[in-house]
Amino acid sequence: MIENRGREVPLSYLVTLLVGVVIGFVLARFGGLVARYPVESTLVAVLVASVAVLVWACREMLHDLLRRDRREAAEETETAPVPRLSAHRPPNGVRR
Repeated sequence: MIENRGREVPLSYLVTLLVGVVIGFVLARFGGLVARYPVESTLVAVLVASVAVLVWACREMLHDLLRRDRREAAEETETAPVPRLSAHRPPNGVRR
């Protein structure tokens, strides 16, 4: 007998779907402007993408900072992992 299991959808799939719907709506609504002003439209798209990357980087840095504060409060004696966005490189030069 086949067991009916619930499938969880990853959050990234839902975000991709939402972004696709928004892009489709914007193109349907303002497609004439995009065709009339392609350079300006490209610049606006690059600006929006840049802001999204900055927001993501700030979020990651804040998460690293909060994790570091929790470790100091717990006074762990183990070696702490290097934050993911740190400029620190181990002696062999490979980031992990």
